[in-house]
Amino acid sequence: MTDKKQKTPGPTPRQLARIAAAQALFQQDFNKVTTARLILDFRQSYLEPNTDEILFAQLVDAAAERMPELDAIISANLSEGWTIERIDPVLRAILRVGITELMAMLDVPARVVITEYVDVAHAFFGGKEPGMVNGLLDKVARTIRDAEFS
Repeated sequence: MTDKKQKTPGPTPRQLARIAAAQALFQQDFNKVTTARLILDFRQSYLEPNTDEILFAQLVDAAAERMPELDAIISANLSEGWTIERIDPVLRAILRVGITELMAMLDVPARVVITEYVDVAHAFFGGKEPGMVNGLLDKVARTIRDAEFS
């Protein structure tokens, strides 16, 4: 009997879009380019071949449009003593995209959104950051999508 190793599936097109959206928002924090230019640059140079480009563009567009609101939501849900400026820029980008998806993509269940962004955080961090993403997004989801948790 041969021992066949199972191939671990790679990220789905939607997962790739979420990761790329977080990377794009991170980049926009440092390179103050227009959202349209940012999306174009990512499409031309950085997106993986199987990325859901439509979801990527929707997330980046919606997050960029709502940035002050997103930052206010993050700030309001941080533990005492924390400020948004204290959060790692990559983690801040992940939270911004996650909250954007909770607010704008109502066809995706809140629990799925939370799990997806915890996975995105695991792609970048090996410490407590994924837990912070889980806690903060769960808190936000219970406020803006409370019917899903009743």
